[in-house]
Amino acid sequence: STMTWATDRGTEIWDSFYKLLDETERSGADLLLIAGDLFHRQPLKRELKELNYRFSQLTHAKVVIVAGNHDYIGNQSFYKDFEWADNVVFFRKNHISYVYIQSLNLIVYGRSYDRQEITEAMYDSLKPMRRFRDGRPLPDGCRHILLAHGGDSSHIPINQEKLRQAGFDYIALGHIHKPWIDDRSPMAYAGALEPIDRNDEGTHGYIRGVLNESETKIDFVPFASRSYITLNVPVAPEMTMRQLAEQVKALMGQNGRQNMFQIAISGFRDVDFELDERMLMRLGRVLAVHDHSVPDYDFQRIYDENKDNIIGMYIRHISEMEISDDLKAKALCYGMKAFYQTK
Repeated sequence: STMTWATDRGTEIWDSFYKLLDETERSGADLLLIAGDLFHRQPLKRELKELNYRFSQLTHAKVVIVAGNHDYIGNQSFYKDFEWADNVVFFRKNHISYVYIQSLNLIVYGRSYDRQEITEAMYDSLKPMRRFRDGRPLPDGCRHILLAHGGDSSHIPINQEKLRQAGFDYIALGHIHKPWIDDRSPMAYAGALEPIDRNDEGTHGYIRGVLNESETKIDFVPFASRSYITLNVPVAPEMTMRQLAEQVKALMGQNGRQNMFQIAISGFRDVDFELDERMLMRLGRVLAVHDHSVPDYDFQRIYDENKDNIIGMYIRHISEMEISDDLKAKALCYGMKAFYQTK
């Protein structure tokens, strides 16, 4: 089958995450923040055990996680009473809570989803704490990080301006698959570490940050093993199928053969040209072929030769319709194809 590579993609996405854990260890990072949807569905118990084992192998970093709308903590969720390793903090509560990490003199705030949709704007009035819940003042120089999953109307709407003003040292956002760094405050969406579906075009990776006494510095680090790319390939009337395939192959080479492609074909093709999608699918990781090309009929000549018969009537009828030129071209082409095939 041409799509065998697709079935390995799930494994590859996890491998990428485990590579990131290796990078966390190698770099000596103090903190790994996971802003929800580490799983795209309810995790299985053995998956949590595997994940927890990998976390426990980190000798230096603390891990802080919230559950997102895909891996929310439902009634039957294995998240509910899972025992995490000592270096892992998992926010189980369905309201905003916090953890103070003494070794870093840092507070991380977060909440997990307990259902798929949360429409309240939970973070709008949230501010860093002045003192602990028991009334003790915070130690000098204590830093504040918000770990927040959401950002659209049915998944905790986020007012960026209110968050900018709130006074957090860093806001780590999750939910949107594309990476985004705010240019006015230390706030960012890491995006998905690997592209998850064909709409996740562009670069993927993680956000690396440094908090020092005076500021937060963050940057985006590309990390994904592959990207989704749409190739726009023009076809011309004199081109053969093999020429088109060679052109697609060359374009895939220029855009990185390891990537995953959708191919969009445009332009005018010969009337007899037959598009062989399978030939294109075999060239590599091709997800889909979209044919927007149009047969190169000389409609004026065809009309002049067929004014008095059904073909002429058809052309006249379509050209007088109040539809877009694009639709007219399509209708004329489909009509001609039908006429020529039944001639």
